[in-house]
Formats: sequence, C-alpha cells, structure tokens
Amino acid sequence: MMYPSDLLHDVIRYGLVVSALLLALVCYGYGRGGAGRGYLWLSAAFTLDGLRHLLMIFLPPSMPLTLYVEFDLLVRAFLLFSGVRLLGGGVLPATLRWLLPVVLGWLVWSHVFQPGESQWRDLPGTIFLSSAYVLLAMFFWRARDRNQPLGFLLAATGSLLLAVLCLAQPLALQSDWGVWHFSSFQMLYLMISGGLIMALYQSERLRADFASEGQHKALLRVLRSRRRVVQLREWTDVLLHQISDGVVVTDMNGIITGFNRGAEKIFGRRAAELLGQPVTELMPEHIRPTDISLTDMLRDFHHRFREPTEGIGRFQDGTTLELEMVVSPMALSDAEQMVAIIRDVSERKRQREQLHFMARHDALTGLPNRRCFSELVSSRLANGQTGMLAFVDLDDFKLVNDTLGHKAGDTALVAIARRLVSLAGEDAVVARQSGDEFVLFMPAMIETAQMRDWAEELVARVRSPVSFDQIEFALSCSVGLAPCVDSSVDVETLVREADLAMYQAKRSGKNRYSFFHESMLAEFNRVAELAARLKRMNMDEELSLVFQPRMELDGRQLAGAEVLLRWRTPEGEQIPPDQFIPVAEETGQILRLGYWVLENACRHLAGWGHLRDSMVLSINLSARQLFDENLVDRIESVRTSYGLAPAQLEFEITESLAMQDIDYALRVLGRLRARGYGLSLDDFGTGYSSLSHMRQLPVDTIKIDRSFVQNLVSDRQQRVLVAGIIELTGHLGMRVLAEGVETLEQLDILDSLGCDEAQGYLIGRPMSAQDFCQRALSDWEELVRAF
Repeated sequence: MMYPSDLLHDVIRYGLVVSALLLALVCYGYGRGGAGRGYLWLSAAFTLDGLRHLLMIFLPPSMPLTLYVEFDLLVRAFLLFSGVRLLGGGVLPATLRWLLPVVLGWLVWSHVFQPGESQWRDLPGTIFLSSAYVLLAMFFWRARDRNQPLGFLLAATGSLLLAVLCLAQPLALQSDWGVWHFSSFQMLYLMISGGLIMALYQSERLRADFASEGQHKALLRVLRSRRRVVQLREWTDVLLHQISDGVVVTDMNGIITGFNRGAEKIFGRRAAELLGQPVTELMPEHIRPTDISLTDMLRDFHHRFREPTEGIGRFQDGTTLELEMVVSPMALSDAEQMVAIIRDVSERKRQREQLHFMARHDALTGLPNRRCFSELVSSRLANGQTGMLAFVDLDDFKLVNDTLGHKAGDTALVAIARRLVSLAGEDAVVARQSGDEFVLFMPAMIETAQMRDWAEELVARVRSPVSFDQIEFALSCSVGLAPCVDSSVDVETLVREADLAMYQAKRSGKNRYSFFHESMLAEFNRVAELAARLKRMNMDEELSLVFQPRMELDGRQLAGAEVLLRWRTPEGEQIPPDQFIPVAEETGQILRLGYWVLENACRHLAGWGHLRDSMVLSINLSARQLFDENLVDRIESVRTSYGLAPAQLEFEITESLAMQDIDYALRVLGRLRARGYGLSLDDFGTGYSSLSHMRQLPVDTIKIDRSFVQNLVSDRQQRVLVAGIIELTGHLGMRVLAEGVETLEQLDILDSLGCDEAQGYLIGRPMSAQDFCQRALSDWEELVRAF
C-alpha cells in the first residue's frame, strides 16, 4: 500500500525516519556492548523501516517501489523474530515458523491473480509484523529489573502499542487520522529508544554484563595471543626438526643455539655436543677467522650469503663439505639470532662435474671428445703454441665388430686409446673423434723427420695384437698428418687437412701415414665438384654401357660379358669409372646409377634377339644396392619386364662388400641364388680373410683378381698360388674366372691349371652394345681365331 505524499506527510515521515534510525542505533549499541547479538537483528529491522520511508519521500510511485514496500513487512518481521529468538535463547513456535512462507505465498498469489490494488494484500504481513512486536514486548517484559523496571517496561509498552498500530494501519490510512498514525509510530519509536537508554543506566546487571563482556573479550585476546606464541614456538621446533635442510641458529656472538636433525645429518655431529659451541666448529680449519671477531664474521656471512650461495663446511672426520647456504637475522626468544639454512650440495656438485666431464669426454675410452679437443687445441693455439695434428682411422674396424662382436671392438678401442696416450705423452692432446677415429695434437713437433719417426712408431704400435677372450687379433691404421707452423690457423682447418691426408693414406693401401699438402685440398675440391655434377647429370644422355666379353676356355666359346659403366659429360669430357664410382658410393648416388645400369643392361640383352640365348651378363652390385631392402624385388621387376631368364643375369660382389654385414649379405644373396640368378665373387684374394669366407658365401664363380694374373708367367709362386685357388674352388663346386688376361702365355697357363673362364684385353676390350653385338655375338669365331 502506497501512502499519500504532501508536505505534512513528508515532515512527519522525516521524523519517523529519524526516530527509526535512532532506535536502530540504540539496539546496535546494545548488541555491540555485549547484551546479545539479537539486538543487531533488531537494529537491522528498524533500519529497514527508516529506509522504507526515506525511499517513499524521494522516489516517485512505481511498481518496484510498491513491491519493496509490501515485501518490507515480511523482511522486518523475519528480522524481529530472529532477534527475539537469539535474545530469548529459545526456539520459535512452529506456528510462527510456518507463518513466513504462508504470508509470502499470499503476496505472490495476490499479485498473480489480483494484480490491481487490494486493501487486504498487506493484511497477512501486518499480522506477521504485529506478532513479532508482541514477542518483542514479551522479551522486554521478562528482561526488566525488578528493582528498577521502568526502562524495559517502557520498551515493552511501546512494542505492544506498535503491534496494535500495525493492525490498525489499513483502517487509519483510509481516514483523516492517517497522518497522525505515522506520528504515533514516531512517538513509539522514541519511547522504546528512551526506555532502552533508561534501562541501561538503571540496571546494574546490564552494566555489569557490558563490563564483563569487554573484560572477557580482552582476556580472550590475551589468551589467544599467548596461545599463538606457544603454538608458534612448538610448530617452529617441529618444522626445524622435520625439514631435510640443515638449520643452524647462533646468537650474535657466534654461539650455536639451535641445530636441527638435518644439520646433524649434514655435519655428522649431534646437536648435544655443538649447542653452546662457537660456529667455527663447523668450518674447516684453514678458513676459520683469526683476525676478526665472531660477531664481525656473522655480519660478513649475512652480507655474503643473503642469497643462496655455495660455501664449504667441515664433516666430523675433517673432510670438506660442499654446501649451499642462506644466512638471515631473525628475532627468536626475544633476542636477535642468526639463522643459516644449509643444504649439502656435495653430491649435486659431483654429479654436475660428472655431467660436465661426460659432455666433454668419450664414455668408452675416457678421452676428450671432438668438442673438448677443439677447445683445448684452440686454447693452445691462442697461446702461440705450434706443432702437428694427426688424424688416425682404424682400417676395416667394422669387420672386427661383425666377426668378433662389439665387445671385442670396444676392447680394441680402449687398447688403442691407451697406446695413443702413452705414445703422445703428457703435453699432447688425444681425443676420440668418432667411432674408430682419433685425433692428436703434438705440441712443438715441427721437424719433418721427427714427424715421420713418430708416425711410423704410431702405425707399429697400432699393429700390435689386441687380446680378447683368449684370442688375439691385429689392427692397422691410416694416419693423416697436418703440420701446424702458424698458430693463427683454426682447429677445424687443421682437422680437415689431417683428415684429407688420412684418406690419401687409405687410398694408398692403408696401414700407413701421409702428410697433408695443398694438392689434397685441390683433390678434395675436385671430388666435391664431381659429386655436384653427379647429382645434376642427365643419366640417359651422359651415361652409356660397354660390354667386355668372357670366354669359356674349354672350347673357346663366348660365355657372356661383364657390364661396365662409362660417363661422358655434355662438354665431351670422358670421366673414368675409378674416379666417379667411389664418389658416387660416398654420396649415395651409386644407388640410382646401379639401377640405371640394371635397366639398360636388360634392355640391351633383350634387344639382341636369338643371339642372347647363350649369353650371361655380369653386373656389379654396389654396397648401397646390396643393402637396399628392395634389391631383389627391383631385379625381379626389371627382368620380368624384358622377358629374361634369371640364369641370364649374374651379379658380382666383392668380398669386402659382403663383409660389411655378412649376415644380411648372406640373406640377400641366398634369395637371389634361390631364384636362379648367378653370383660371382670379384677381386678374390684381396679381401679380409678371404679363404675363411669363400665357402660361406653362396656364389657360383670366383673371379681371380688381375694382380694374381699379371706376373703369372714369370713368378712361380704366383702360379702355385693360382693353381691352389683353382683346385680349392673346384673341390667346392665353383667355377673360376681369371681377370686381366692380356697375353697368350697367361691364357695357356690358366688353361693348363684348369681355369674355367678368362676375361681381359686379350679376349676383347670393353665395347659398345652395337660393337658387341656385331663383333662378339655375330663374329665370335673370327674374334678368337688366334686363340
């Protein structure tokens, strides 16, 4: 229900707001003074009443304001009921507890189904609020002081009259006495306020309650403060003994006053024996101060160890500890103390040093690695030191791993490393460059003769047998030497020069040393240029095949031909195979070259028609091809596409090639053999332990290297050796082909020894596909008439 707004009503409402807020302030004072928290709820109820009238003065009539006014009755009644309940210490009757939701439901129902103005809409709320005032009057009545009851009696009477005014409010607002009705509320609020103020001054018990409440609160604050101090000390003691870090507490004179379990574990000493002792007991003797007091030392510690900083300490047996400390002043037990938080970092520092060592050294040999070697030698060069850098590579080391196992290889590497360190001396820098490569920097070694003597001794020492698992095996090495007469050169340049010299030693036959000279760099650049040209060349335009005939000695019949590759650049330059084939092997281009050779060899063979029936083409396999997992499938695909029989193709491998991975090579060769392809072992007798693997490899033909045939006529021992190879091969069921036959005398000797086939310039030089078809296939009889 909204109220009329005119000057008289507004003036009386102002007075009503002031009286309501005054009563709220008095109740608030009772509540904060210790008379009970229920007075705070009463204060909130009277504050809301004052707020309601204040809003109606300043805000125009609206639906939200109407809703607030109507629901304000319920809220004030609820606050009054709650306050009386808290003050009385009891529970409200069930009827009153259910009255609030009933009245709330009535208001919602009336707004939904009777949206217009209804004079009875406020009736339930009015009854609810009147009931609250009645309960408040009863509380004030019971709270009166029997000796001086006037104060609470006035408050009780005022509350009871408020209940009556609330019930009469709907009727009073519709009469001419409505404005005086508001004035009655104002007078009753002042009456209740005055009664409560009077009761405060009349009642000794209430004043005692107020004083007692204040004293009680003060006492509680003191007790809580003392309890917190005791608990804090207990918690501090527990924490200090439970944390893993060491905690050492000293007074400002350097006397230890605290020592937790973590500190006992770090220093190996018990707190009982250190408490009361100077803190210098925890320091190594050589750093204990002798010229300053302990107080000054503590100040210095506080300055140095303000942040976590590494220092040293002393274990009980006198050994030095690596520590990390933070020192801070702290007020403990009403006195300033120094507290040090200590952590033992000895193990962490050892691990850090170990990781640093491992990052710069080889795990197997313990030698410096490539990075460490570069740093050490760079430091030497920066100091003006000169000398020589040697690059050592173990020859055919992979064969040791493949035949004897990786443990044997590791044993050999460790043995070689020790020999190199022993030979180099203390002033040298010896490092492991990579798998089977070592680098050495020999300071002050600048004389060529001295370098030669040292290199010969190095090669000889490496050749000394290595013992492993009750067997001995020998190794050899190729050594590249790069003199360093100018300390301004960088390490990478020296290593590259020595590396080039080492490769020259390998190309020269291994088991030797070679000095670097500028021509090697030119050769390196030439190889790099050749690799670039291989990568961008057009194979169909620049590559071609030539065929060198093979002759059956029994009957002098054509047995087949070996397929050879030739490269002519667009500029007309003819590049020999011994130059571009090794480069293609190193750069990986050999794989596509090898499959190009296979494709075109099969194409030519298929194009020779009926002349091809008795022909066998021998094709060389590179290492990349042999270990290509798609090799057998590629060969099968190309052969079937040209309609050739497997027996018309023979694949040549070298023994050293197969020994790179003997198990895998045996599986691949076995698959080719099972499909009917011919297999031959090229350059026999020049490989590693050739006789021990001849029986193991599934080959049909052994090709005797031209080095055995070259001196066959003049060298009797050579003839005996070749005869032995032929006889042994025959017993194993294999055929023998001799390469490099250039004279009739050689041919006759091979024929007399029982050799099966021959190949060389005597029988025929390599020729193009067209020439081979005309001369070898069509006119073979004319070609071999002289034989």
